[in-house]
Amino acid sequence: MALEPPGPRVFSRAIRSTPLPSPFRPPTSIAKYNGETKPKLWLADFRLACQLGGARGDNRAIIRQLPLFLSNTARRWLEELLANQIHDWTDLVRVFEGNFKGTYIRLGNSWDLSLCKQKSGETLREYARRFSKQRTELPHIPDHDVILAFVSGTACKDLVRELGQNRPQTVDKLMDMVANYAAGQEAVDAFFSHEGSKEKMSVDNDEGPSRGPKKSKKKKKA
Repeated sequence: MALEPPGPRVFSRAIRSTPLPSPFRPPTSIAKYNGETKPKLWLADFRLACQLGGARGDNRAIIRQLPLFLSNTARRWLEELLANQIHDWTDLVRVFEGNFKGTYIRLGNSWDLSLCKQKSGETLREYARRFSKQRTELPHIPDHDVILAFVSGTACKDLVRELGQNRPQTVDKLMDMVANYAAGQEAVDAFFSHEGSKEKMSVDNDEGPSRGPKKSKKKKKA
């Protein structure tokens, strides 16, 4: 009786028996799959990395490498599947995507960006920096929606008035206007804060030391 080839039983016997190409360099740039990225995209990257390593002719050799690139949870899931379900790459994509399509982290949308509001005590520059960071995580949102989200999120009424008068058409233009406005606002605040300090010092110096009324000395009667 032939020995059972190693590997998850969900793979067909042909896959588990496929020898690795020689030479073959296993991928070193592929992070183990943990369910948090789009499964079909990760599989495509994994296959490409294996092909660049030497596995160009047969997807069965690539599939056989898969367990080594799964996190503990994903590996346990694969090991517990019913036997003989995956015979080729199409089967793998179907089974893999069917399990993980509900677990990976999806990109947000314009609604998520509109929830980014300027906080109490947060400067305009701080808010713009936080807004921009969140926006870079949502690159597919149209410029119009990004601009609308920023305008609805800022607490600076004068800036909103200026943006209404000179409507930016792109996010780059919006951020240029915001940066210029923030710089001007900070310069004005710094100037008047300095002037206020000078006036206070001037008033304090004019008053001089406190002097009480002089007491008249009465001559004692002889």
